[in-house]
Amino acid sequence: MEALERQLSTNGRKPSEIKGADERRRRSQSGEVLLYDLFRILQVVKIHQSNNRLFYDIVASFKATLFNFWEEGRPATLTLYRGRFFLNDERITYSPSMWATAVKMGGFFQERGLGGLKLEPVEKLSDDAIVAAVDAINKCIRSPNPYEWLSAALSETAPWMIPTKDEGGKIGEGGAEASAGGRQTIVRTDAMGETRRQARNTYSHGLTIIRNLVNRLSEGKITGIQKSKRVVEELIDLMSDNFRLYLALSTIRDLGDQLFTHSLNVAILSMALGRRVGLSKVDLERLGLVALFHDLGKTTDFMTAADKPETLEGRDLAVVRNHALGSVARIIRLNASHAMKLSMIRPVSEHHTSVKHDGHRKPPSLAGRILAVADHYDAMTSWRPWRAEPMSPSVAIRTMAKSSGSDLDPLLVRLFIEMMGPWPVGSVLVLDSKELALTEAPEPGTSIYPPAFLLVRNPGGTLDKGPDIKLGPDDPAGRKIVGSLSPVAYGLQAADYLI
Repeated sequence: MEALERQLSTNGRKPSEIKGADERRRRSQSGEVLLYDLFRILQVVKIHQSNNRLFYDIVASFKATLFNFWEEGRPATLTLYRGRFFLNDERITYSPSMWATAVKMGGFFQERGLGGLKLEPVEKLSDDAIVAAVDAINKCIRSPNPYEWLSAALSETAPWMIPTKDEGGKIGEGGAEASAGGRQTIVRTDAMGETRRQARNTYSHGLTIIRNLVNRLSEGKITGIQKSKRVVEELIDLMSDNFRLYLALSTIRDLGDQLFTHSLNVAILSMALGRRVGLSKVDLERLGLVALFHDLGKTTDFMTAADKPETLEGRDLAVVRNHALGSVARIIRLNASHAMKLSMIRPVSEHHTSVKHDGHRKPPSLAGRILAVADHYDAMTSWRPWRAEPMSPSVAIRTMAKSSGSDLDPLLVRLFIEMMGPWPVGSVLVLDSKELALTEAPEPGTSIYPPAFLLVRNPGGTLDKGPDIKLGPDDPAGRKIVGSLSPVAYGLQAADYLI
């Protein structure tokens, strides 16, 4: 299998071609990190004081990102052109969780007449210098001429940050003919299906809501659940309208937002399994909220402990084991009715409880057992520091089948496997033809072989979505599945092809 993976990954290309493709991919991902860090620091400077821990952490992260770019002694230039951001003339490819943020940043630049920001390397950069620059960007909107005011302010307080002006309204949204570097770049939003666009927006909105909720709770602030309820309602509507697209959302993976994508994915999978069980819409909404909040106890201490690649012990082990109780404690602090909080506390406290019980305590609730199945699947198929690599979806399904009856409810596992299929949505399949294929979500009640399409390597070294194929006995080419890979371990974001 390893030899086959190496053959598929090189596909006859020269080492220099592979290195060039990898470098372009790395630059695009780094550009997304820089754009996200800039977005976060623009927000935090507006609402927090410099003695706030969150403020300090975000400023430190932004500074570290800058110095990573400046290691080569070159500036980092963010440019907005026709609604898309570029880093040093390379178009930034957004992960699904970044779409909403990128749109907000585009509007932010457009309001200020900014075509971009050039960040010149410096040997030393104080927190005060960063705050002064970011504060100026925020405040310039108050001036009748924001760009001119900002240029003057930055030249005096932060000369390492140089704004560029929007020339001729080129930063607006729409199709682009060419980037500033002369590359042909077509960005079309009108061809995108309305349902797919709405699905992405719902997911991005959900990430923002859960992230803000966790941040407010971490700062000791009271926060309600109305926005979270609306996200759950939107997801249920999508599940009713397009179940295959709904399941495809659960393939989104983001290492930078692992806690939040995991929570949202578990909510998606839990409600899908809940519908399979026959829960009412009211019960599905409650289940969705339970899943969305099930990991609220994963605080900074948890993330620090869980990020250690070695076997956990002592205090670190206790922190990880007790995170469900931490989630309960945070749910109690939510601004919600007493009845609503009571309905969420029990299943959240049970989501790591074995279905085996000794008669001295109640078995886990139905919501708790559903949550455990969804949580197990998403955790196994996501990256974790203590694992060499995540499981492929099909291996995760087989693993869950083996633990059925001890850790997980056997009936719910069977229903989950029937819903997902032996090769769940987002599986990278290795075919005996030495081709790769990516699976889509199956139609409920259809063949065990899901819809799929080939992944075709382009001259730049990346994989493009190829033609649809039929798996199994209906495949005219007679292809057979010889293995399955994790898209995360293979360096793919399955959602980029599916949504």
